[in-house]
This record gives sequence, C-alpha cells and structure tokens, in this order.
Amino acid sequence: MMADLLRLDVYDLIFVLCAAIFNLSIIGVYISSKNRRLDLTRAFGSVTIALAIPLAVVFIHYWISGKESWVLLAMAAIFIYLFVELLLDFIFKIDFRSMLVPHILYIILFYIALFSFIGIAFTIHEAWGYIVSVLFWILLASLIYSLRGGKPKEARV
Repeated sequence: MMADLLRLDVYDLIFVLCAAIFNLSIIGVYISSKNRRLDLTRAFGSVTIALAIPLAVVFIHYWISGKESWVLLAMAAIFIYLFVELLLDFIFKIDFRSMLVPHILYIILFYIALFSFIGIAFTIHEAWGYIVSVLFWILLASLIYSLRGGKPKEARV
C-alpha cells in the first residue's frame, strides 16, 4: 500500500503535494494571523499563491493527456481562487473581509477550491484523498483556533 502511494505518475504526485502544501500553508496563515505575525502570514500566503506554477504544469499535462472534464473544471476553480487571492490580498490589498458580500463570495470560492483538491486527490489514489481530507479537517481546526477568543494576541517581533 505504501509503495503504491509513491508509485504515482509524476504529475499526480506534484498535484497531491501541492494539495498538501496548500492546506498546510493556509493553516500557517490562520495560526500566524491569530498570533499577529504578519511577516509569517505574508510568507505562508506567498507559498499558497506560488502553488499556481506547479499546478499550471499539472493542468497542462492533464489537459493534453485527456483527463476527465470535471478534473479540469475543478483545477480551473483552484486557479480562480488563487487569482482572486493574488488580486485582493497581494496586488490591490483590499480589506474585502470586512465587507459581507465579497467575503461570503470569497469563502464560497475558497471551499470550492478546497473540495476540488480533495476530489482530485481521491481520483489519484484513495489514500491521497484521505490524506488531503485529514489536512482539510486540520485546516478547519486551525480556523476555529484563529477565530476563538476574539481579539488576537499582540504582534511578536
């Protein structure tokens, strides 16, 4: 079973590693944001955005190799999320999280991207699907941690 996990097509392996890194970087964003470590929040956010590069390589391979249409659409949703994140948080630096409707739309897009990662991971190998799913639940726990207790701690230097 373990050998089976690692005997993947290189593009599938890149995808599942990106899915894992995506979840871990968002966890890092939540925890560092809670602790007002804006330098770390930005670093973890940059890792998240940078995943667009290896994911683009995987997408092109999947498209050329005739991967199922829903997989390509799911990857498109991931790219849309990453593009919106890049625009709002890195380029325009809009505080959209304080605006109800844009924030709700952002959250919906974020969860579509998360579920896309999980769904595609399950098509690659059932074990990878479960690994990405567990990381999703850890991400949710870190979100709860970041929202718990109201005001975040003072920033550390």
